[in-house]
Amino acid sequence: MKGTDEIAIDEFEGKNLLKQYGVDVIEEAICHDAATAYATAERLGYPVALKVCSAEILHKTETKGVILNIAGAGEMKKAALELSERFPGKNLLIQKMARNGIELIIGARKDPVYGPVILAGFGGIFTEVFRDTSIELAPVDRKTALRMLESLRGVSLLKGYRGQEGADIEKIAQCIVSVSKLMMERKDIHEIDINPLIATSDRAVAVDALIRIDSSQANRKEKSFAVQTVDPFFNPGTVALIGASRSHGKGGNIILRNIIKAGYKGTLIPVNPSVNEILGLKAYKSVRDIPGPVDLAMIVIPKTAVKEAIADCEAKGVKAVILSTGGYSDIGHEGALEQNKIVEQTKKAGIRLMGPNSIGTINPSSGLATSIVGLEPILPGGVSLIGQSGVFSSGWGRWIADMKPFGISKIACIGNKGDINECDLIEYMATDEKTTTLGMYLEGVSDGERFISASAKASSKKPVVVVKSGKTEAGAQAIASHTGSLAGSDEVFNAVCRKTGLIRTPDSESFFDTLAAFEALPLPNGNRMGVLSITGMGCVVTTDACDEHGIKLPELRPETLKKLGEIMPSWAPVRNPIDIWSATEQHGSRKTMSHITSCLLDQNDIDAVMVIFVLMPETIYDIEEGFGDIIRAHPHKPVFVSYYGGTEKEARHVHEGFMKLGVPSYPTPERAIYAFSCMVKYARFKGLIK
Repeated sequence: MKGTDEIAIDEFEGKNLLKQYGVDVIEEAICHDAATAYATAERLGYPVALKVCSAEILHKTETKGVILNIAGAGEMKKAALELSERFPGKNLLIQKMARNGIELIIGARKDPVYGPVILAGFGGIFTEVFRDTSIELAPVDRKTALRMLESLRGVSLLKGYRGQEGADIEKIAQCIVSVSKLMMERKDIHEIDINPLIATSDRAVAVDALIRIDSSQANRKEKSFAVQTVDPFFNPGTVALIGASRSHGKGGNIILRNIIKAGYKGTLIPVNPSVNEILGLKAYKSVRDIPGPVDLAMIVIPKTAVKEAIADCEAKGVKAVILSTGGYSDIGHEGALEQNKIVEQTKKAGIRLMGPNSIGTINPSSGLATSIVGLEPILPGGVSLIGQSGVFSSGWGRWIADMKPFGISKIACIGNKGDINECDLIEYMATDEKTTTLGMYLEGVSDGERFISASAKASSKKPVVVVKSGKTEAGAQAIASHTGSLAGSDEVFNAVCRKTGLIRTPDSESFFDTLAAFEALPLPNGNRMGVLSITGMGCVVTTDACDEHGIKLPELRPETLKKLGEIMPSWAPVRNPIDIWSATEQHGSRKTMSHITSCLLDQNDIDAVMVIFVLMPETIYDIEEGFGDIIRAHPHKPVFVSYYGGTEKEARHVHEGFMKLGVPSYPTPERAIYAFSCMVKYARFKGLIK
C-alpha cells in the first residue's frame, strides 16, 4: 500500500543495499551521460544491457527504458544516445547480460497487520501469469527458505528436469535469508522486489530490483495490558447486570436466568431503575447504589443510555464492563465514531471493555454465563473458545451443552473489539491452567505483531486451533460490514500460523473436530495409523484421506499378522486398513473389534488407531467392556472412532461410550483423519515428530 511518505530508491542504490546484505547482484555501473556509458560498456565487456536509472521511473520496460543484448560499440553508441534523448537528465545503468537461467522473484513487503513477509517464486515477465510463489513471515532462516522453494509447483525445474540444468538451490535460499535480514534490520523499508533473480547451477544473481522506503515508519503499537485485567470477565466475585428485566423475552431477563441456571457462585445484582426485585434478586436503580465492590458489569440497554451507565461504573470503581449493545462499528463509519468515544471514555476511567456488540463470557467452573440466548449448563473441561461472533455463546453453546464434544473452560465473544481483543485473551489463556486447548474464530487481527508474539507463546504451551474467515475478497467485504475488522492477506495469515504453531482449520466442522481430538487424546509420536473397518468402503475412503493429509498406513508386521490370525479367516486378505467383516461374521462385532484394535495398538510402528463402525443393532454393545482395558493399556497412542449411518440413539451410544474412555468419535473416517493430521502437524511443531 503506497502512502504519502513512501518513496522508491533507484535501482543502482537499491542493489548496493542488497549487496551489503549478501545478495549477489549483476555486474553494473552508473553513468551520467552517453560518453561515459560507452566507456563503461567497453570495460564491462559485451553483451550488456542499458537502462534508465531513476527513482521516478519504476517500470522501465513499459516506458521503453531498457535495451537488452547490446553486442558491440556501434549498438552501444546508438542505445546510449536513444535513452539519453528519451530521458534527458537521467542517469544510465549499464549491466553485464546475465547467463540464461531460471528466472525467479524474491520479494518482501511490510504487511499492514503482521509486519515483514517474504516471498519467493518463479518470476520474470510471467510472474502474475503463473503465480507460483511461497510466502513466509520474517525472519526466515535457511531451513525455512529451503522449505519455501520445495513448496513451489515448479521446484523440479530448480532441481534439473529432463536433462535441463538445475539451479544452485542453496544460493537461492541464501538470497531469501539475506532479504529477510534486510527487512528485519531496516524498519523503514516497505517493499523489496528482486525480479528477476536469475538462478544457474553456480549462481543466483539479482538482475533487477526495486526497493521502496516508508520514511514515516509509523508503526503504532497498541498498549498491552496485564493479563490480570482480563480475569474479572471470567471469575468475578460480584456481577451487576445493567438493564436487567422482568420481561421474559428481553435480553436483560435471559441473561439473568442464564447466570442463575449456570449456578453462579458469586453475587448477582440486577440494575433497573423501575423495579425493586427481579427473579427473586434485589434490584438497584444504579450501579452507584450497590453496596460493596462490583467486579464486572454487563450493560444491556439502548445506546442513548450507555454513556451514563459507563459513568456510573466509573464512579463505582468497576474495572470490567461487557457492552452488549450494538450499532457501533458493526454498522459502519458513523457507528465507529460513536464507538471510539465510548472506548475513550472507558480508557480514561481505567475500565477494560469487552464489546460493544458482545454477549460476553461463559465459565462453567464459576457458573458464569452472560449469553443473551437461553443456555443449558455446559460441562466443565479444558477447551476455551475466543470468538468474534456471539454464536459460540448461543447456537454453538447450546450444541456443546447437548452433544458434549468436550468440556469447556471458558468462552469469550468479543464483538467489535473496542478494547479487549484476541491478543488480550490469547495472553490470558496461555497462562490459564484450566485451559488445556484453545480455539479461536477470527475475522481480523487488531495488532499483528502482538498477535504473533502471543500466539507463539500460547502454542508453545498448548494446542491453539483457529478458523479465520475472510479468505476471499467477498468474505473480507462481509467482515467489514459485520464487525468493522480489517482483514489481512489470507496467505500471510497462513504464514503466521506456520511461524507460531497455530493449527488453522478451513471451517467450523473441522474446527470442532480438531479441538475434540486435541482435548481428548495424547499427542502422537508419528504419523502412522492402523485402521480397522467393518465395511470395505471405510478402508477405501480412509486410504484416500490418509494419502491426502500425509498420514502413513504401515504394513502389518509378522507378529501382528500372527495375532490377527486367531480370529481372521485364513482365506481373508489382511492388510492395513483391515476389512474385518469376515471375522465379524464368525466371532461377532465386540470380540472382533476388540482383538484387532489390541493387535494394531501393540505394533510398535503404529502411532494411532482408528476403529470404523457401521451403526446397527449388531454393532451396539458395552464400549467399556469392549475397549476400556485395551485403550488404558496404551495411554500414549491416540485412538479415533468413526461410524457410518445408524440412528441418533446408536450414534449417541458410541459417542458417549467412547467419550468416557477419552476417545472422540466422528461421523466419517475422513473427518477423523483430518483431526489426526492436525495433531501430527502440532506434534511436529513441538518437536515430537521429526
